Amino acid sequence: MQNEQNNLTKIYADLLDEHRAWLGGFGNDRLKKWEDLLNKNSCEAAICEAAAQKLFSEHGCVVEPYHLNKGPDFKCTKNSSRFYVETTCITIEAATKETSLSNMSPQPTQAQAFGMMTQKFLGEICNKTPQCSGLDAPCIVVIGTLHFQASCLCFQDWAAEELLTGTPYITQKINIQMGEPVGEIYESTRLEGAAFIRPQKDAPTWIEHARNPISAVLICGFGSNPPEVLGCLHPNPNYHFDRTLLSNIRFCKLTDGYQNGSLKVEWI
Repeated sequence: MQNEQNNLTKIYADLLDEHRAWLGGFGNDRLKKWEDLLNKNSCEAAICEAAAQKLFSEHGCVVEPYHLNKGPDFKCTKNSSRFYVETTCITIEAATKETSLSNMSPQPTQAQAFGMMTQKFLGEICNKTPQCSGLDAPCIVVIGTLHFQASCLCFQDWAAEELLTGTPYITQKINIQMGEPVGEIYESTRLEGAAFIRPQKDAPTWIEHARNPISAVLICGFGSNPPEVLGCLHPNPNYHFDRTLLSNIRFCKLTDGYQNGSLKVEWI
């Protein structure tokens, strides 16, 4: 574990030095808290936090640390708009367990089966919802990993779309009297793994919103270079996020009609 931590701090040395210099401008207490995170078993979380800060800074945002002991990690301003950012990290070990992918590229490169990370993404979103509550502006949750293969394979369009619609199923109607399939095969969902919508408890054929304090999610494969970064917009958050503030990042959203069960995703 210690050797892996040392290797990561060497690989990301330039990023860490940049973040250290940036954070030092806001006082020793903030810097010490981050250094403690870096030097303990949460080194990957500290690196993802630094990568997130750099990501928003490179998009022209003025980034500042938020509250020292509670709430999201950053407050960002751009074009007179304000939003908050909460970062979270899926460790290399957790990503390996979830996907069965090695952190290293297979040699020689070959076809391989791997698991999806939708449920892992959802778990991080659920855990971070309380820290996004009670704010006065939109809040974005950044989910990052330093796992190389997971960053390349599991942070793609389909992964972001699944966060909005839930795990898809290949479905076909069956004539139970004849025991034969009827009609065409189609795709359906039970909203398992959907981040922002779920079936109503008392009327499961109807949809209700969930985790409204979160305005958007960025899934960030920081283990690849350049990082794979995609956004998902909440259809009905407490505060709507203006995605044009991050114009170089592709965002997806549910199209109108999702309330009635017509789940389609568009990229903007």
